[in-house]
Amino acid sequence: MDVTPLTWIVAITGLVLMTLLAGLQLIAALRPRAAWTVDNVYGGSPDATDPTAYFAFNQGAAWADPFFWAPLQIAGSIGMLLGERWGFLLALMASVPFWYSAIWIYIWDRDLGFRKNTFTYWVIVWAMWPAFGVFEGVYTFIRLLD
Repeated sequence: MDVTPLTWIVAITGLVLMTLLAGLQLIAALRPRAAWTVDNVYGGSPDATDPTAYFAFNQGAAWADPFFWAPLQIAGSIGMLLGERWGFLLALMASVPFWYSAIWIYIWDRDLGFRKNTFTYWVIVWAMWPAFGVFEGVYTFIRLLD
């Protein structure tokens, strides 16, 4: 498959976003109850709900992101840059959590009041991550149809 400038943009953006997310989630997996993790990775406070549920919910993502999702995105980006069909397929699969996870984060935040309706919240949680996921998914799907 041809590697276009748009392929480079999608692959590199995926790598940058995933490196940021996987790095933060790896810290959360290693230090799940640290104050820094609660403040900077999870958001909100375990005191706002059942602390067991709060940490269990957040630890699911903390383990899934760096150990499942990140390798999928990394392999997909590399495969895309090599012009391999499997790379576009892996990137298509890796695009789903970018937009899918924003839905349950929104419900979690809304119902528990973890994050306020701020510019940062809407740009980071509801723009950057899901918008990229939809774009990556559409782009890779269209490329796979060729």
